[in-house]
Amino acid sequence: MKITKITLHLFLIALPLFANGGSIYTRFGIGDLRLSSSSRRLSMGELGIALGDNDYLNALNPAGWTYLGQTRVETSFLYNGNLMQSSSSSVFHSNTFFDGVMFGFPLDHNLGFSLVFGLVPVSNVEYDVVQNYTASGGVDPYTGEYTGTGGISKFFIGTSYKLPLDFSLGLSYDYYLGEIDSKSAITFSDTSAYTSSSFQRKLTYHGMSATAGLITGNLSQYLGIKNLKDLRFGMIYSPSFGMNTDSLDNSVSIIGTNANATRSYKTKMPYKFGVGSVIKWTDEYTFTLDYLYQPFSQYREDGLPVAFMRDFSKYSLGFEYRDDTRSDSFWDHVMLRAGLSYENSQYIVDGTGLNQFSVYTGFSMPLSYGNTIDFGFQYGKRGAKENGLLVDNFFRFSFSISLGDIWFVRSER
Repeated sequence: MKITKITLHLFLIALPLFANGGSIYTRFGIGDLRLSSSSRRLSMGELGIALGDNDYLNALNPAGWTYLGQTRVETSFLYNGNLMQSSSSSVFHSNTFFDGVMFGFPLDHNLGFSLVFGLVPVSNVEYDVVQNYTASGGVDPYTGEYTGTGGISKFFIGTSYKLPLDFSLGLSYDYYLGEIDSKSAITFSDTSAYTSSSFQRKLTYHGMSATAGLITGNLSQYLGIKNLKDLRFGMIYSPSFGMNTDSLDNSVSIIGTNANATRSYKTKMPYKFGVGSVIKWTDEYTFTLDYLYQPFSQYREDGLPVAFMRDFSKYSLGFEYRDDTRSDSFWDHVMLRAGLSYENSQYIVDGTGLNQFSVYTGFSMPLSYGNTIDFGFQYGKRGAKENGLLVDNFFRFSFSISLGDIWFVRSER
């Protein structure tokens, strides 16, 4: 089928489809990081830095595009559920997102020269907290409500090229944009002598950066291990950059309304560095091992550090079973995946860092050879019930469609 029939429609879909709150920890910085925009990457631990094959697109490492065999389009949707627990209560919130779209065009197979572009999420903010406060210090009882929505997305366009020794090099231009809305409100009863008040802030971001990636050639041939079919290492790097940030504030209090107070400043994003490996054992089993690091202790808003941020790091292990034979059987083309990850998140609250452990699983069902519907699932846990913190149990279901078509092939005359 011709993938151009759905191109325009995909770009017109709004990013948030439904929202009813999420993790309270997303109120800090730019929110939760989104590391994967495809079900395949999600179900293998979210990273896959050294992965490069001809029927999927890797938004994390542009070097993987050298293996692209067909013109492709990928699009994903994500359901996110959060169960927040304290020592005495719990609450569940959920939301659903359009999780990005990517297009890839292999322009020269021999040179590994491909053109890829797309729009993918970078971070997500989604929380809605209501808390009742009892009378104290002469102040009447009141209700506090704290909400936040939005996030950062990235439009990228890049290319890849095959180097000597079968090494792959990729480079992308990244344009970051987004909006985060937050609101804090204190509401007293109608009979109270105190006046309700609220504060609302809208932050709009835009900035430019780049991503460079490298994947080695197949090193298994130098080891002489019989069933080891492929061994590669990959690396990515994105430099630190600044996002222009426009702030629009509205406040209502006893002294009146202060509407449309504006200012502009820079938000400094830290560099990102990752390394990974992929091992293919026989023709069916693929294993990935990855590490990603981003020092959010260097994150700055208007030149000032944010107290609740620390260095981010993630360790990930992934597995995929895939039968590469051209069988006519439907079940021979079903792919199975699983993964594990441990993460030192970028959040630190009251001196306690929020560490996260996740398990993943997923599978793909063929539409035709090279075209699939992909499903991914993640369960993760972070936080603690001690020291006034909350435990965040989250569930993510990802649904992707990956379609390919043959373009740019010269007909024989």
